[in-house]
Amino acid sequence: MTWLMLSMRKMQLKSEVSDLQFEEVQISNKIQELANYTNSIADGTLTMNELASAPSSLFGTTLDYLQNSSAAAYQSATIKTNALIQQLAQTNNMTGNQYGYTMGSIDGANYDASTIFNEIYKEELKEYSKQMQQVLNEYEKELQTEQTRVETQLQAKEAELQQYENRIRSNIQADAIKF
Repeated sequence: MTWLMLSMRKMQLKSEVSDLQFEEVQISNKIQELANYTNSIADGTLTMNELASAPSSLFGTTLDYLQNSSAAAYQSATIKTNALIQQLAQTNNMTGNQYGYTMGSIDGANYDASTIFNEIYKEELKEYSKQMQQVLNEYEKELQTEQTRVETQLQAKEAELQQYENRIRSNIQADAIKF
């Protein structure tokens, strides 16, 4: 009769082990998807291929990144470009247009604002990417901590399951009719 109670506990432990194994696989998948996403945004831009290959669980996050990074970089680049052009104009005025001539402008005062903006925009995209990567690294650390916790629980449940299997075998052998 004792082996019957042990068998019921064994079934419960098998279910718990299965659940923990499933949870461990899910966490591993999240970590892998997060690593792929981090690699995709590493250079600050997303190509159409990177967007198309984004996992479905992070597709919305990828689209949000695309929208937010572009908006943040645009706003920051606009402000910095305007400030830089103003600073260049002041420097040019203080040097009697000599600074502008050395910068390559014909009249000593015209600066290629679109080139300056594009360079600053690219830098701002990279900076936004670095900030996002810091956030993603923190999230990955949390996932790895969770994975370690699940692995520890899984090992404990598997050890307990093995003990119950051994006890069931010994109880069955002890209760067996001997001739």
